[in-house]
Amino acid sequence: MSQQTPNLSPFKMSIAKSILKRAIDYQKQISKSPLSNEFIERSTPVLWRGENVPGNIVTVGTNPSAKEFLNQHNELLENEKARFFIRENHVSLEEYRNDDSKLEKTIEYYRMYFNRDTAYTSWFGRKGGGKLEAFVNGMGGSFYNSSSYKPVIHMDLFPFPTRKQIGRMKEKEELLNSDFVKNSVIDLLAFLEPSLIIILGKEHCERIERVEKETYLREVQFLSDFPDAAYQIGYYSLKKIPLLGLHFKPSEQFIGLGSKRDANGLSHGTYGSSASLTYIGEQIRQHSKIVHNES
Repeated sequence: MSQQTPNLSPFKMSIAKSILKRAIDYQKQISKSPLSNEFIERSTPVLWRGENVPGNIVTVGTNPSAKEFLNQHNELLENEKARFFIRENHVSLEEYRNDDSKLEKTIEYYRMYFNRDTAYTSWFGRKGGGKLEAFVNGMGGSFYNSSSYKPVIHMDLFPFPTRKQIGRMKEKEELLNSDFVKNSVIDLLAFLEPSLIIILGKEHCERIERVEKETYLREVQFLSDFPDAAYQIGYYSLKKIPLLGLHFKPSEQFIGLGSKRDANGLSHGTYGSSASLTYIGEQIRQHSKIVHNES
């Protein structure tokens, strides 16, 4: 299950560049709209993070955090601190789009994201640590190079960092339900070839069902030990790729549920510990035959 992979084949690289070019075209379109101020100057699209091994697990979030591109002083992360490819000063999106070497460097940043020491661990978690990494460990995967776990890749529905959290933008629904997002998700999942897709958040569970025909999630299920960790299982597309929809987000203070206690009297804060998240992942994996059989 090692995550060491060779370079992309010319065919796979051409597909990746095609998807990237379409994202750049959309970024160009948005940059001419009132939303242009929400985009980070010199940023580039973030299609995915992790080495794209066929049969991997893919987690799906909302959009990249501005913190992936900016430091605590809102200055652009550049050079050895950069997590993604940064356009040089005065290089337009059009020039960037038409430069194959820059596109290939961009894709290399995606693939090597978790192999460098710059990953956004406050959200993803460290190797052997908490956050989303702890949950996917319980599911039998890891973002980090490991011979013990299946490789995990992260992608977002809207592959652009925004200065303001997209959930606070009045254009949120328009952006997340756009034809661009739908087509990008379809093509990217086809490119990544996952054996399991994990959707992070209740609202995205509903969105993913609208992306491809024959995609569905069954009734909501709950864990007896963590009853507020609700989830759904199903399949994605005609290819019947196992699909797990979480009604919570393991990377965020548990998990959007607030500070209340569950039916067992357990504090939601307890849900967010590394041990709890790993256990929740293990339990969902065991209880969900559709996931367990594919792991």
